[in-house]
Amino acid sequence: MCEYCYESAMLYFVASGQRHDIYSRFAYLEEADDLKTEIEQLEDPNNPEPLIDLAFCRLYDHYLTHGFDAGLFNTLQNKFGHEAVQSYLAKRQACHNDLFRTELSQIEFLNDETRWNRFMVDQERIYSHALELLNSYYDWWVLGIGKEKEKRKPNSIDESLLFADELITTGAEWDKFQALYPALFFALSYLTNHHRDSDIIRKIALTNLNDGADIWTKDLWLQRKAMITCVKRDGFSLIVDNLSHIRYELIYYVLLKVTINPAELILLKEAILAEQGDRLIGTMERGHLFELMDQLVE
Repeated sequence: MCEYCYESAMLYFVASGQRHDIYSRFAYLEEADDLKTEIEQLEDPNNPEPLIDLAFCRLYDHYLTHGFDAGLFNTLQNKFGHEAVQSYLAKRQACHNDLFRTELSQIEFLNDETRWNRFMVDQERIYSHALELLNSYYDWWVLGIGKEKEKRKPNSIDESLLFADELITTGAEWDKFQALYPALFFALSYLTNHHRDSDIIRKIALTNLNDGADIWTKDLWLQRKAMITCVKRDGFSLIVDNLSHIRYELIYYVLLKVTINPAELILLKEAILAEQGDRLIGTMERGHLFELMDQLVE
């Protein structure tokens, strides 16, 4: 299943609340309203892929949005196990940002309210480091500036003909992205909660990846989170004014998450109908958008 197909599975879950199979659990961890219950219900959190990074990202977001919650951290640690949590936190040392490397690698940061509050006092320092990290991510991962690539290794003669000389992101760069990801999510969550006017949020929301997305759509998750923040701040005119740059999947997601009045819905639909030419981004057809719009009107 391709990464954009996984995003489709997430959209289905958000729209219907219905669950599929084990391979869609990433969507439940990203989008479930009751995170504690979602974590408690995980039967095998390390199959088919460790889900601990998604759980930690939701934990950071919960702390930043709703405040410190040691009970939620204890639920996470009980489910994944103390050893797995310690191993996970140790990987944060790979973050090149000094602040997030230090704080996000220490368990006391998440189970000691005094420690958390002491960290959050220095708002200017956190803001500065969050901007630095996200701007670096935007240039490197989203735009692909300086990203290391290599020739794709074909698995068959047909693939060698189909993907001749195609360059793909190296494994080392993917490892770097995975190691950085929780810090990236923390930084974006901090900005969306405390500095919604930051330009980097808008840039992440409106810029599609230069290369393929992470298989579990974690980079697309950042884009969705940024887009929701921008629409809540600027209204649906943001989408209408930048329609040619926005994937239909993103619009669909926003319609599921943000209330839109009938007048805005009409303007958005008219703008989509007026688009010229074929779309080259995303996999969703506009007919699916119109179906959702009709349901919202009803």
